[in-house]
Amino acid sequence: MKGIYSWALAVIITLAAVFSQRSTGPSQPEKQQIEINKASFKASFPRSLVRPCDQAKEIPLTVALSSTQEEWEKILGIVLYYKRHPSNDVFTAVVPTFSVDKNKLRVEALIPMQPAAGKITYYLQLIGSDGSTVNSRHAILRFRNHVPELILILHILFVFFAFLFSTFTGIYTFAGKTKINPYALITILLLFTGGFILGPLVQKYAFNVWWSGWPLGRDMTDNKTLIAFLTWIAAYVLNRIPFSSARLCQWRRYLYLVAALVTMAVYSIPHSTAGSQYNYETGTIVTGRDTAAEPTQSPE
Repeated sequence: MKGIYSWALAVIITLAAVFSQRSTGPSQPEKQQIEINKASFKASFPRSLVRPCDQAKEIPLTVALSSTQEEWEKILGIVLYYKRHPSNDVFTAVVPTFSVDKNKLRVEALIPMQPAAGKITYYLQLIGSDGSTVNSRHAILRFRNHVPELILILHILFVFFAFLFSTFTGIYTFAGKTKINPYALITILLLFTGGFILGPLVQKYAFNVWWSGWPLGRDMTDNKTLIAFLTWIAAYVLNRIPFSSARLCQWRRYLYLVAALVTMAVYSIPHSTAGSQYNYETGTIVTGRDTAAEPTQSPE
C-alpha cells in the first residue's frame, strides 16, 4: 500500500510540475491585456517561431487579439514594430494584415528571417478611432529550426518519467526497509537518456549546438539537468558503497530524498532560461543573459 500511495503522490507532483513548465516555457505565447478607447483586448504574443526549410527571407508573425466586434470597431489601425534583440537597432514599423477567426482578430506581419537562436523584440501600437494610441509591452521572439517530432516526443517522455521516478524514489524513502536502489538506478538511466542523449539531439536540430551548459556555456536547461544527474549519481554511489557504520547505512537512503528535492528545485526554473541566443556582432551562438538591456515598455 505504501508503494501505491507513493506512486499516486509522485504522479500528482509530476503533473503539477509539467503544467508549470508548460505554462512558463517558450512554446507558450506571452499574454497581455491592452486597453484603448474604453476597449479591452487580450493579446497573445508568440515567443518562439520555427524557421521554414526553404530559404525564405521573410516569415509571417501572427499576434492574436481577443475581443468583441463592438470593441474592434474602436480601433482605427495597428502597427507592429520590431528590431533585432539584443541590439541598438532602430525599431522598424510594419503595417500588418488582418483576419477574423470567431472572436479573434489575427494581426499578421512579415518580418525578416533570423538565424537559428536569433531573436527580435517587438510590440504593437494600437490606434483608436478617437485618435489615441497605446503601445503593448515588448515581447521577445526566438527563432529555431525544425526538430523531428519523434526525437522531441521521446525527449519529453524520458524527461517526464525521469522526474516521475525521481519524485517517487524520494517519497519512497519513508517506506521503511524497502529496496529503493533499483528505482534510483532507473531514475539515473532515464535522466541520462532524456537529458544527455535526446536533449543534445533536440538542441542540435533546433540551434545547431550540441551542449550549451557548463563548461561550454551558461544554458540553465543544460545546467539544471547536469546538477540533477550528478546529485543522483552521488546519492546512488553512497547507497551502494558498503559502510561499517550501521547508523550511516540506515540513514543514507534519505540521500535519495535530497536528490529528488534538488531535482524538483532545478526543474522549477522555467525552460530555456539563459538559453541559446544568436550574437549579431560576432555571428555566433552564446548563452546566458542578454548582453544589452531592452526596455519592457515602448516609449509613447
